[in-house]
Amino acid sequence: MSVSYDVFTGAFLGKVTEYDFIRLDNYSRNSIVDGYMKRACAQFSHICKYDIVNGDDAIREFNIDIPENELDEIADIVSEGMLVQWMKPYVYRADNLENVLNTADFSQYSPAELLYRITSAYNTCKRDFTNMMREYSYNHG
Repeated sequence: MSVSYDVFTGAFLGKVTEYDFIRLDNYSRNSIVDGYMKRACAQFSHICKYDIVNGDDAIREFNIDIPENELDEIADIVSEGMLVQWMKPYVYRADNLENVLNTADFSQYSPAELLYRITSAYNTCKRDFTNMMREYSYNHG
């Protein structure tokens, strides 16, 4: 049995309310989201007891058999890593960084405050992903 990329894509899209994904055709959306998934899987692969790195991109499947009760946990962890990958460009967006560097005042509605909030959300996602991987490692030895 194999595990479809759609398991991870569905878990990720369930956590994100990004309307740009809805407007994209399936091929374009999958191309973007699969990139997030591969980077998240690469970070989680040294802990996960299943080979979630080697998949067939043509049919969008991993050639592994993961029991259903473990698949939900792994999909949740990988989708959290996908959130981190999705948020990373928002943190490092050039116009946000330029606005911060050129902003004299730091008001509640300033670009600096916006970047602070984005960075804070990114760090929270990253911390949650790391904690989920640690817990998985502890529980599955």
